Amino acid sequence: MSYERRVLIRHSIASIIALGLTGLSRFIYNIVIARKFGVEELGRANSLLSQAFFIAIPLSFFAIALGKYSSEFLGRGDTDAIRSITLPSFLLPLAGFFLLPFNVYLGLIAVFRGIQLTLRSFLYGIHRGEHYAYLIAASFLAFLEGFAFSNVFAPYLLFLGMVSMFAFVYLGRTGFVGRPKSEHIRLLISYSLFAFLGTLSGVFLIQGPYFLSEYLGSPELAGSVAAILSTAFLLTYLPQVLQSAIMPLFSYKHGRGEPGYVKSLAEKTTAFLILVTGVIVFAMMLVGRGILSFLFKFEIGPAFYLALMAIEVYIVYNPSLVALNSTAYVRRGTLLSLAGAVVSGILWVLLIPSVGEIGVMLGLIGGYLVILGGTAVSSSRLLGIRPRIYLPLFSLLLLQSFAFLSKYALLAGLVIFLIMEKETVKEGMDLLKSFRGRGS
Repeated sequence: MSYERRVLIRHSIASIIALGLTGLSRFIYNIVIARKFGVEELGRANSLLSQAFFIAIPLSFFAIALGKYSSEFLGRGDTDAIRSITLPSFLLPLAGFFLLPFNVYLGLIAVFRGIQLTLRSFLYGIHRGEHYAYLIAASFLAFLEGFAFSNVFAPYLLFLGMVSMFAFVYLGRTGFVGRPKSEHIRLLISYSLFAFLGTLSGVFLIQGPYFLSEYLGSPELAGSVAAILSTAFLLTYLPQVLQSAIMPLFSYKHGRGEPGYVKSLAEKTTAFLILVTGVIVFAMMLVGRGILSFLFKFEIGPAFYLALMAIEVYIVYNPSLVALNSTAYVRRGTLLSLAGAVVSGILWVLLIPSVGEIGVMLGLIGGYLVILGGTAVSSSRLLGIRPRIYLPLFSLLLLQSFAFLSKYALLAGLVIFLIMEKETVKEGMDLLKSFRGRGS
């Protein structure tokens, strides 16, 4: 079995575990808090959590660069360079302790989250994603124990706190801490200046709806948005698994001068995601609202359909955007993410006060479509990724809009979609077979 396949398989298995538990944590948290404390308290808790997660991005300023250069240095066999960039990357999140006098929970969760993001990027960068999976599995048990306390933030304090404690123990025991060298720090800073803006923009698109719906609406609106989006964002599980697996390979192959591999993998992954995500969204549209209304103990409205469609757009452009950010075009990827965040922010300010949940979802769709368009053009010009791979998405969104008519119309849309995508079904099966552990 080739080294690339071993890495891809290890990272995929690790990501299935780690990202699955991480994604489920917010969903489970929202269900328990909603049923235990009510929708308004759910909204307030999610508002603070989202602010902490947003602040964690500048605290993990070097995380993306750490993962990228760790992978590139590993490909060159330069472990001393990896040690040089590790310590400053993990010390930076501790600056969040200055927030403690203002809000203890905000400060602690922001610091712990910053360390978690840095550790995740580092472990995948050095091709040890399975270690991260073991850690998340153990920490998830602490997260569940947190519900035994009356404090609404206890689950995340235990979850992220355990991850943070492990991070420094791991670095000490594995010997990945060395004296920083100026040339390596310059690399970190240079890459991070743009990668940070892109990451911040992406996180704003994910976390912004939670706290903006409280500021521009009410805690009750924020609670409803939290229930809808925590469910819709479960869809990002699959692309995050693939992203964590393929991003180090994009950087690794870029370091070895093999651009054709990047193009092929991005195109195949996109086609696969359109098919799989499309089918899952149809199923969630058919039965999701009733199930969620029961779980959260309040009515989930048709904004749920728009949320699913918005996340679908995000999922489809993700492989090509990751390819841009993982190679030599991080600035282009950053500008695209920033443009999408600006568009969404403007739409939220205009729409949330007047149409509430619908405004939140329309803002997401608007921002994601801007990024999709820019990604299609940029990845075509710079990496040779064909824009036509996105065409099935627009047919899919049209067919899924039948959900606003009736469930029978939606079922008809599903049948039409499967007929249209019969060739992609075959290609998707071939892609899965290619991930098997066979020699190359």
